[in-house]
Amino acid sequence: MPINKITGVSVVLLAVIIVGGILGYLGIVREKSELGGILDVEMPMEQSVREIEVSMWETTNAIFYYMLEPSAISLEEYKKQLKDIEEFVVKYKALINTEKEKKILEKFEKKWADSVSKAEELIRLRDKMEELHEKAWDMVGDADDIIDYKIQPAFMAGVPDLIEKEKAVREVEVSIWEAISATNYYLYRQFDKPKRVYHSQLADVDEFWGNYKKLSITPSEQAHIDEFENEWSRSRKLMEECHALADELKKKYLIFWESAHAADDIIDFDIQEHLKKRIEDRRK
Repeated sequence: MPINKITGVSVVLLAVIIVGGILGYLGIVREKSELGGILDVEMPMEQSVREIEVSMWETTNAIFYYMLEPSAISLEEYKKQLKDIEEFVVKYKALINTEKEKKILEKFEKKWADSVSKAEELIRLRDKMEELHEKAWDMVGDADDIIDYKIQPAFMAGVPDLIEKEKAVREVEVSIWEAISATNYYLYRQFDKPKRVYHSQLADVDEFWGNYKKLSITPSEQAHIDEFENEWSRSRKLMEECHALADELKKKYLIFWESAHAADDIIDFDIQEHLKKRIEDRRK
């Protein structure tokens, strides 16, 4: 083969190698640029979004446990998770740069603020129910003390209808404690059975107290009867308020959960989808 022909082929091969090298280098540079952009922007965005979402559900868990049993631990966890959400929202906000992203984030913040407002109301109502419950328990105890230390000691030998009085008052005493016991259960689990037991025991108190009052009442008993009725009426009113609050809390907790879920949907179907598109656009 002539030398000039070999030289021409070599030049062509060299040119191909050089061009290929340049294109490869440019490809590497571009790939590094894409990767660098993703690592600097989209990756921190993804991490912030993930932390926001995790903290949202940890917030709902803290509220759930506070509804079961108000405690400083649950309340502290609730506040901690709210603070974490605020922190990562700030980090995410610093990375977005389009109007669409800003509008999506604004939509999320508005919905999450609504969820937090509902959570705060739940905490307030649960604290109120706890306070009423303690007062109701104390008042039932006071009503029981009137029976134990005032009414029954008045049942002296020779008092008319002694046995019938003892029986009626004993049934009243048992029923007032069964009523508060059913209330205790209902406040934690709003099932039908404790509600039915509660109303059944109230009816028993009315029945047996009425039976007692139909018997021959001595003057020493009458003053204590009025005292018991006043204390029991107050106890009953407080228990009714506790039941009403328990029903209200159940409904409002469901509304809160739905609000939190709606905020989570904005992350899943708006924020994350837009983040996915950002990464795809960067790779084009």
